[in-house]
Amino acid sequence: MNTTLLMVGQALSLSAKFAVSAVLLMVYIQSRRKSAFIWAIAWLVAAMSIVADALGILQFAALTEATSSSLLFLGSLVFLSEELGKNLRYSALWAAPPLIAAVYGIFLGDNWNSVVGIPYGVSAFFIVLSGVLIVASIDPKFKSAKRAAFALAILGAHKMDYPFLRTVTWFAPMGFAIGAALTVVAAYFMARMVLSREFINLTGTIRFEIDPGIELVSSSEYRRVKEDLKGYPVLAFIRELTPPDEWKAYFLTSLPGRDTIAPTNLPRILELSGRYLREAEMRGVTGVVVIDGIEYLVIHNGITAVTKFLGTLRDLVILRDGRLVVVVDETALEKKDYLTIKRVLIGG
Repeated sequence: MNTTLLMVGQALSLSAKFAVSAVLLMVYIQSRRKSAFIWAIAWLVAAMSIVADALGILQFAALTEATSSSLLFLGSLVFLSEELGKNLRYSALWAAPPLIAAVYGIFLGDNWNSVVGIPYGVSAFFIVLSGVLIVASIDPKFKSAKRAAFALAILGAHKMDYPFLRTVTWFAPMGFAIGAALTVVAAYFMARMVLSREFINLTGTIRFEIDPGIELVSSSEYRRVKEDLKGYPVLAFIRELTPPDEWKAYFLTSLPGRDTIAPTNLPRILELSGRYLREAEMRGVTGVVVIDGIEYLVIHNGITAVTKFLGTLRDLVILRDGRLVVVVDETALEKKDYLTIKRVLIGG
């Protein structure tokens, strides 16, 4: 085998994996998206597999390759959960097969195929599956995510041939070179994805400044607010289907669908709001969060839970110098409930 070509390929792969891991960790620190952190660890472990392979420690190479694959798949599940607002139960168990195959092979295998070949093939399949899941599920507008997913799926498909073609003398150097190139491409597109506005949910062009603060408005006043905030990257949780195009809007409903959030999933609203406000603050702009449909939230959660939720959201907005607009009609709630909400949000 051409050892020079092999060493160049390993160096390229190692550099790409360390680089994308650093980018993902940086994005995690900024956005606190769990998927970014899981992917960062996955690429870091993948770099360790290259070192193990270079040192000829087959068991450790198989284990780190499997761990990396499981983490990539887990990160993809968490990413889709974040994007679609759906919590998948037992995500870690769904991502466990590559790691299980590797552990089984290490302790019970008695030849190369059982120790390395089978775990490597299972790991590669789950890398393909990670890409396929994202391509099939993500919003078509999130183009950088689709590109990263395609690159990941192609990388995984290439890795699947390793157990079969590793002994083919003429193909081995070419295979390592192709693998290194695909690793660099996949790392590049994943970095582009997590650095995109779509990943951090802050979209739109900032054309004017917004003053921070808390605002409690009626339905009629809300029409004025929508007009005033056209063209601004607002994060909105609403009960209407026609928000301004520049807004990132989530429809509050118990029915499943794209960009929907269940009215009982108040922690999800807080998570999205916190991430958005952090990014807005880092960009030096005022993050604006709009909550419409308070009456709907009260029906599903009760006034006590909604009041606590609004109090927490208010604190998030104040700490990040943002603006919170809460839409509620005084006549839609009992007077004491309306006054409680008003007192929690703006005092008085």
